[in-house]
Amino acid sequence: MKYTGIIMIVVGALALVFSYLSDRYLGSGTVDYNWIQGIPMLLIIAGLVVHIIVSRKAVK
Repeated sequence: MKYTGIIMIVVGALALVFSYLSDRYLGSGTVDYNWIQGIPMLLIIAGLVVHIIVSRKAVK
C-alpha cells in the first residue's frame, strides 16, 4: 500500500513510452488516439495524488 502511487506513476509512464515506441518502430498509430494517451496521463496524475495522500498519512 505504501508504494501504490509510485507504481501507478511508473505504469503510466511505461504505457506512454510503449505507445510512442510502438508508433515509431511498428507504425501502429497509437499516438493519434487521445484516449490511449489520456488514460496513462490520468494514471500518472492519480498516482501523484495517491502518493501525496499516503505520505501525509505516514507522517502523522
